[in-house]
Amino acid sequence: MSFDLIIRGGRVIDGTGLPAFTADIAVDEGRIRKIGRIEESADRIFDASGLVVSPGFIDIHTHYDVQLDWDPIASPSCWHGVTTVMAGNCGFTLAPARPEDVDWLAGMLSRVEGMSRSALAEGMRFNGGGYGDFWNRFEGKIGVNVGGYVGHSAVRRYVMGDDASEREATPEEIEAMKELVRQGMREGALGFSTSQIEIHVGDDGREVPSNHASPEEVVALCGVLAEFDHGAVEIIPHSFAAGYDDADRKLLLDIYWASGKPVELNPLVPSSTNPMGWQETLDFIDEASAQGARLHPMFSVNKLEAHMRLLDTFLFDEIPYWREILCLPEPKRCEALRDPDVRKKLREALDSPDGRTFTIDPATLLVEQATTPANADLEGRLLGDIAAERGVDPLDCFLDLSLSEDLRMNFESSMDETAQQFIKHINHQAILNPLVMAGSSDGGAHLASFVGADYTTRLLTEWVPDPLSLEQAVYRLTGMPANVHGLEDRGTLRVGSKADIIAFDPDQLATSKAYLAEDFPANSGRYVVDSEGYELTVVNGRILIEGGKHTGELPGEVLKGA
Repeated sequence: MSFDLIIRGGRVIDGTGLPAFTADIAVDEGRIRKIGRIEESADRIFDASGLVVSPGFIDIHTHYDVQLDWDPIASPSCWHGVTTVMAGNCGFTLAPARPEDVDWLAGMLSRVEGMSRSALAEGMRFNGGGYGDFWNRFEGKIGVNVGGYVGHSAVRRYVMGDDASEREATPEEIEAMKELVRQGMREGALGFSTSQIEIHVGDDGREVPSNHASPEEVVALCGVLAEFDHGAVEIIPHSFAAGYDDADRKLLLDIYWASGKPVELNPLVPSSTNPMGWQETLDFIDEASAQGARLHPMFSVNKLEAHMRLLDTFLFDEIPYWREILCLPEPKRCEALRDPDVRKKLREALDSPDGRTFTIDPATLLVEQATTPANADLEGRLLGDIAAERGVDPLDCFLDLSLSEDLRMNFESSMDETAQQFIKHINHQAILNPLVMAGSSDGGAHLASFVGADYTTRLLTEWVPDPLSLEQAVYRLTGMPANVHGLEDRGTLRVGSKADIIAFDPDQLATSKAYLAEDFPANSGRYVVDSEGYELTVVNGRILIEGGKHTGELPGEVLKGA
């Protein structure tokens, strides 16, 4: 007998959490056919001596829905060992959509996900339709496996039109939305997603449709999943950073009892208004687990840095007045930012936290990238130092420099050592909790502000062997997300399962510093992060990446729950 591929002599970590063992793995017709000592021949034999062989990683929180139209391998996640991505999170999807609403939904993605309108106009290929219409387009055309959610904001827009961004739904409208969720599940959706945080704003300046839903609506839509033998719910409630208030705790438990499905939650991060909110979240999910509810937040071991330029950042959208000004069309936006009265109001709004999740101090921003020669010598310098030299307020300095480059100057937030150590403590406690999943890459989202696709590599390099063994870390990236999301034949290496396999050198794993790449349609930019140490990535039995290079193969599948 001959196989398509044999991966020989690797240190196999099978995704179950059990100790590693040395073995060969034979692959044929897209599946694992044999594990052990293999003496048969193969079309291709890969020598994995000295390497770890494991299941491909599963990136549970991404927004690659649109990017796949022009980047079928879902980079940079695939550069970091990922073979399966979960898309359509936070309720942000392009389907279901009436043809006349596609542009509006694209605008929502543009604002929230930081993808330029020009990139969407040039690269997006969807013209409207249902869940199946959107995802069936990718069959045979993608490099990684992808599963999607039915997105709440798209469902609301489909049923309620422009009113979706203004008010609660009527009982009749909720029934119509339930039928859309039901139809999406029938067409293969892996669950339902929503979010209700104030920072999520469309390019029309209004909060996204899902933010206007009542708790009864959210529970009713999640409850549709009880009719199916598969599915998960993904949600970010409005009080997530504060550890969930009483209303959101009731909402999450009601969602679970109505749906009977696992509930994927937000990353655990500190809040400026409640620095210990993450601990309150851990306490809550433990209490919920004791009652029988399955609630799974994520830990964030990627580097928590933010990049911004006033041309397209969403990072100030939590502050209503900043959002109002930054959503103005040009040239009104720049005119407003030059107005002393507007600046006074911006400063007052910035200095008043008002329960915000994030705070940004202009003095602590670094000039990351200038676009004009006149400002080149400012790169790498703190705005606070530049402002002091010039004898101006840091906010005025921030706005003046931005305006000098038509709002295209790039800034990076900085985090002092105390804050970094606090984040490390949060992650340590979260990793120790078996209910918390590895995630929060947000791949395909916040392109001009953040890149988190390196969380897989960072988990393996910075959190192994303490507090996790390598086997436990691989399980958190493979077997656990597969089980939570009901992904059959993925997440573990066993005979008969789909051959999603990676081989890596744990001693050589590394990530680069995030950098801006202008490789999207219309020469628009996005932040990416490179990797080292991944030698082989196999998707459904075919080699996608070898030696860090894409082979040109597109073996990915659209995962369907029905």
